[in-house]
Amino acid sequence: MFGRRKSRTEEPAEYWKQRSWVSSAVFLGAAVVIGSVSFLTSGSGGEADAAPPEAVKGPLSTDDTKDGGPAPGKRPKGCDTGKDEEAGRPASAPKDVEWKNLNGVTVPTSPSAGPTRYSGPVWWCYAHTPMGAVMAAHSILTHMSTTDWRTVAEQQLVAGEGRDAFISQRSSLGQSQTTDDDAGVPSGFFVGSFTKNTTQVRLLIKGASGGLGVATVSMRWSGGDWKVEPRSDGALFGTSDSGVNSNGFIKWGAA
Repeated sequence: MFGRRKSRTEEPAEYWKQRSWVSSAVFLGAAVVIGSVSFLTSGSGGEADAAPPEAVKGPLSTDDTKDGGPAPGKRPKGCDTGKDEEAGRPASAPKDVEWKNLNGVTVPTSPSAGPTRYSGPVWWCYAHTPMGAVMAAHSILTHMSTTDWRTVAEQQLVAGEGRDAFISQRSSLGQSQTTDDDAGVPSGFFVGSFTKNTTQVRLLIKGASGGLGVATVSMRWSGGDWKVEPRSDGALFGTSDSGVNSNGFIKWGAA
């Protein structure tokens, strides 16, 4: 799965057509975000196999003009994870990790770090800590491979041109589902730079073939919960699958 990467100049400008993005998305269990591998790597055009789904309003829904939600410092109604803002960089995985199957992908959850609330496809109410950001990154990215991706994108991606670009690109592509055979397994994580309201998360994923890859995700506290902050071109994460090892990552253990 992790073959020799093309040089940056050889790859298409659009991130969702880049081979490195394709391979990383597949092992993350988010392959449907970019449609079929044959379509993407060929650079040829194609049509979606169904009309894009409509977003359903939920606990983190905002208006059309700004990333609204609760008043500053407040959580969405029904969400309370306690006084957790002072927590620092995690040194280990939560002791209360519970693994849930989502579309054939095993996703870590935690009563202490989140999510603590489930409203249809939206898994929400994460601890206001770097560990909460780690849990949110796993869940939100994986939900992009489901038929309810639009609802999750509207509520759990930071509003702006990056989210608009992602939704536009995702809407133009066909829907498929990852399976137990091709989905990756969360292997570890590392929290990079962080402040009270921003966290850079690196996710270590073991692919079905045994190879390792890393996705670097920017998380932002917005509207009273952690959300993925897309890049301006719509990419939800940066990738690396060359020379990756598990050194420095906190291990999840058996999923």
